[in-house]
Amino acid sequence: MTGEGNERVAWSAVESVAFLSRSEHRFQVLDLLAESARTREGLDDRMDATRVTLSRILSDLEDREFIQQGHTDSKYELSTFGELVHRDFARLLGTVSVGQKYPKLVSRLPTDWFDFEPQCLVDGEHIHGKNADPLAAARVVANAIRDGSSCRALVGTFTSLPMHAYEEEVRSGGDTDMRVVFDSVVTETMLEDQSLRAKWQAIEDATDPTIYYSLNEKVPCTVDLIDDEKVFLTVDREQQPGFDIISCSHPDVVAWADRVISESCDLAVPLSER
Repeated sequence: MTGEGNERVAWSAVESVAFLSRSEHRFQVLDLLAESARTREGLDDRMDATRVTLSRILSDLEDREFIQQGHTDSKYELSTFGELVHRDFARLLGTVSVGQKYPKLVSRLPTDWFDFEPQCLVDGEHIHGKNADPLAAARVVANAIRDGSSCRALVGTFTSLPMHAYEEEVRSGGDTDMRVVFDSVVTETMLEDQSLRAKWQAIEDATDPTIYYSLNEKVPCTVDLIDDEKVFLTVDREQQPGFDIISCSHPDVVAWADRVISESCDLAVPLSER
């Protein structure tokens, strides 16, 4: 295909995206049909568009071969092409939504490391403190660890507050189930800083199972999984002290955190062996 032909195809694709973007009802139809095939009446029941508007939308979507009617009934369904368009357009909307919710943070999120769609974070919460208290966000995680019954963590962005919180928990006779894997960079800090080294050794002396482990590779952020139901993602701030943290309970994010922490635990060795 010539350069001019490629350009025409590209502009045609842009026009199709614009076509979906100009009306929320168009994408809503694709969304509903992605769930299941539906009759015109079934679509009408789920939408606030008039019957005339819905008829025009269905006709336009059929003309573009995004949808089709079944051969044996009158139900509308996504075409194979429509399924691909819906998937990628939904992903685009999700990415834009994440960027709008976390405009100063999204570029620092290690999205290549995640195996969940970024839009899963849209329902999360951005936890951050004022510059006067750069550890305020980390204190939220420390409190969650103290109040929870279990915590598993993969640590690539270090703050000692969770360790202080767990030390207090141990001293007060708490029974929080704790397992922490430090990446290679944080491992060096834990071994070279005498006060931190004394602290984690004292914690492990007071507990039966091994608490702290070391992974021989670097990870891009810290992942805390509290009670197997809430995830905290911690990343360093740019040109400022402190941290930015997103808390999220989306099932896909929880499942990812469970998997990535479990895999790291399988590869790690007790910190004491370092």
